[in-house]
Amino acid sequence: MISKLATNKIFVVCTALFCCALWGISTPIVKIGYNYLDASHIPSLLFWVGLQFIVSGFFTIGFYSVFSRKFVFPKKENIKGVVIVSLLQTVLQYSLLYIGLSQTTSVKGAILKSTDVFFVALIASLIFRLEKLTTKKLISCIIGFSGIIIMNLDGLSFNINPVGDGLVVVAILSYSFSVIMTKLFAKKENPIILCGYQMALGGVVLSIIGFSFGGEFDFIGILPVFLCLSLLYAVSYTMWTVLLKYNPASSVTIYSFMTPVFGVIFSSLLLSENGGVATSSLIIALILVCFGIILWGYEKANKN
Repeated sequence: MISKLATNKIFVVCTALFCCALWGISTPIVKIGYNYLDASHIPSLLFWVGLQFIVSGFFTIGFYSVFSRKFVFPKKENIKGVVIVSLLQTVLQYSLLYIGLSQTTSVKGAILKSTDVFFVALIASLIFRLEKLTTKKLISCIIGFSGIIIMNLDGLSFNINPVGDGLVVVAILSYSFSVIMTKLFAKKENPIILCGYQMALGGVVLSIIGFSFGGEFDFIGILPVFLCLSLLYAVSYTMWTVLLKYNPASSVTIYSFMTPVFGVIFSSLLLSENGGVATSSLIIALILVCFGIILWGYEKANKN
């Protein structure tokens, strides 16, 4: 029943886009949260995001335990998988990403983060041999990536920051490997349990690192933002993990190109910032991203 639903094309498209929309709206919500902590202080950021993932993990585990009418726990033989996914997806990705983004521009950060689609396609096909790398896949990625570049062209600088840009790339590479590991380990473990425990474990590690180095923030003031992001991460990562279990990894991550597009749209609606993306650039970007995704889906339809 679940596998049939999770592989349904319409369900995959709607769920993937919903997850991307949640990650997109998280951008302005995070910026609102910056009012309650020193955004330039990395330990505070790590402490904040760590606690969020602890709560996200507990949300996921608690909800599924109530649904299952028993306390859920990963199988003993799958604990290693939980640890590996947690280190790659939550600990390494977010610690490196937050440090890297503090040393580079938001424009380049958005563009670099969109390279996860390329990384997942290459890792899945060339390293793990889970999928076949085709010309259409590469063209789809290039078209979608072009849209992200056009959307950010006005603020793009071609000066390379080895530390900032390099750490962001390594963070995205870590996330890309976590996507493949999630797919592999989800074969033997319930994807919701895997997601809940990897978030909780990663959150504990990040919180300890952040707190140990003096991380702090106004918990009372940031509480509404904190709870909103925790619930957002719980829902989005859980649904994304379910999609990864039942579908080819790259056919899910291709929708990641929509995340920065949603981020720009929601930022313009929720924040009063100057220097946003021009409407014309956003429209062109949206057309290219959608065309790239449709081209990818057209290839999959032909195979079936």
